[in-house]
Amino acid sequence: MKEFVLALIIENSVDIIGIFALFFLGRMILKSMIRRLVRIVDDGDDSHVSQKEKRAQTLGDIIVTTGNIVIYIVILLMILSLFNIDIRPILAGAGVIGLAIGFGAQSLVKDFVSGLFILVENQYGIGDTVRIDKFEGKVMRITMRSTVLKNDAGEVFYISNGLIKDVVNLSQG
Repeated sequence: MKEFVLALIIENSVDIIGIFALFFLGRMILKSMIRRLVRIVDDGDDSHVSQKEKRAQTLGDIIVTTGNIVIYIVILLMILSLFNIDIRPILAGAGVIGLAIGFGAQSLVKDFVSGLFILVENQYGIGDTVRIDKFEGKVMRITMRSTVLKNDAGEVFYISNGLIKDVVNLSQG
């Protein structure tokens, strides 16, 4: 078994090196895009963080997470293909599973779409003090699926973005 794996690695060494180069190149490009995004919105004032900078930070976090997932999946499929594993059934299965998840997880899709609109419309960002329905507090984290608030008493609220109807941003002024 060792000889087989070693022979396979030696036979495909150039391709393996190319895959790892693509992996690191993809990660570098992703990080470079985020740094550029932050630099574009940076107003140069270090005494406070502007709304644009908070929004860029939040969008940057989401872009990095999504980009990393895409990079890992592509690299995994490339490696499987190198070892003569037919990836077509995997891709077809992923399509069927994606369709089933789409039908079965409509609330999750609603959370994602709502989260995207919250970010694009700049309704609030990390560090803002907001009131969402009966919850009020400082925004600790925004993901595509949920918003996390922490109030003055130290209570942490996890609110699904799909359930957010009305928002009062007490920080925008």
